[in-house]
Order: sequence, then structure tokens, then C-alpha cells
Amino acid sequence: SDTTGAISTCANPWLERDFFAGAIGPLATAATMYMQRYGATEEDAAIVAAREHNNALNNPYAHLRMKTTVEDVLKSPMLSYPIHLLDMCPRSDGACAVIFASEEKAKKIADRPAWVLTTVTRHDFTHFGDLVGWERMPTLYSASKEAYKILGIKNPLREIDVMELYTPCSWSGLSWMESLGVCGLGESIKLNREGVYDMDGKLPINPSGGVICTNPIGATGLIRFAEAALQVMGKADKRQVPNVKTALATGFGGCSWTDLMILGETPR
Repeated sequence: SDTTGAISTCANPWLERDFFAGAIGPLATAATMYMQRYGATEEDAAIVAAREHNNALNNPYAHLRMKTTVEDVLKSPMLSYPIHLLDMCPRSDGACAVIFASEEKAKKIADRPAWVLTTVTRHDFTHFGDLVGWERMPTLYSASKEAYKILGIKNPLREIDVMELYTPCSWSGLSWMESLGVCGLGESIKLNREGVYDMDGKLPINPSGGVICTNPIGATGLIRFAEAALQVMGKADKRQVPNVKTALATGFGGCSWTDLMILGETPR
């Protein structure tokens, strides 16, 4: 299907569609609002992009596998200010499958299953303009808040070991950490620069390289959950984060909907 055409139906036909056709326009708008409110720069987003492109070097299934610097990102063509080419996800080809089983069956077919601890879904909006303010990604904020409440998670930065997130561009990988409750509004900029989200940081984000390196539309969301499961199972090979006990994964799309799952090494 024509993904751009499909995404365009999320824009109000009279007020938004001329400049919100496809994914880049709305993402660029959200990015400029974040820049204006919290002082983020193109370099802050480029740090995210470079990190994920370099993570993808360890992923044999990644579409884009190239050593990337912050300077490379900033020098890549501008798609829609402030989003550069290397800030944005590609359009890939690929597929994904996962096996769900009962607790009894899972113990028989896997030495170390990844247990589904909770799932939350939010499909709350009809048009992009319904996301009033955009200081948070509302569905991600609501879904994560409920998931944490179910599991008694008070500090996701300390209690979750790794996250595989459906972040379609580097700016999402920066600002949406705040919607996930990892830090306060505007604080992700500092954590990002300090390397908190790096493979060897306190909370590694997208060890697989994430969506900006591989985006087979239709399978992209499921890949996040599969990668999170591999991390819990200790089967992520060169992209494995040490000692993963809890992993969070998200799906994203349409008019900014969110699907969220938290996986763990032991059932609850």
C-alpha cells in the first residue's frame, strides 16, 4: 500500500493535509516545538541518530548498516527542518514472527522464555491536530504510566534494563523518553548527551539500531517486541545488553497510537 497516502488520512483534510502529508511533516512540527520549548538543537538529535546507526552495525538483520558520526548526520540532506536524511527512518523490506505460548508450554520450548508482564494499547486520536500542545506524546505517556502502575514500577530509568522503541526519527528518540517517564520534560537532552541511552549506559535504547535503521512497514512494530524478547532471553548476539531482566517495547503509527509491552525474565 501507499504508506504516505495512508498516513495522510490522519491529517484533517481542510486544515492539515497540505503540510502534514506523510510522516515527516508532523514529526518535523513536533521537533521544532520541542526545540523552542526546551532548547534542543539539531546536534542533540544527531547524537541519537549516530548512536542508533552505530548500534545497527551489530545487527545482521538491519537494513542500514554504516558507521555514522554526528557530523555525518548534520551534513546529510535536510528533508524538513530540523529533520535530516540520517535522522529519518528508511522504507525497508522484511518480516518478523514471534511465538506466544502458555506458561507450561513456554517452559518446554525455551530454556529462558521472555514472559509478558503487561501490555497496554492507546489509539486515542483521529487527526494530528488533536494532539493539543505536543509537549508529550500523549498515547505513549498514558500507556507507559498505566503499565508502570500495573507492575509497581516507580523509576523506569532504574527498573527497566533496555528499551526497544518505535521511534521513526531521531527527534522521537530524544523527546519521547520524557513521555515514557524516564525523566522530566526537557531533561532528556542532558541524559542523551551524557550517554545514558548508549549500549553501555544506564538505560540502553534500541540496541538493534531501531526504526531509523530498519523499517519494513507492517512488521516494524513487531520487530520491537521480538528484539526486546531476544534481550530478555539472552539471544541478541552482538547487540545483547548484559544482565537484562526487564525490557520495554513499543509500537507506533497511524495518528500517533501506541502499543506497549513489558517483558521479564520471570512471570508475574
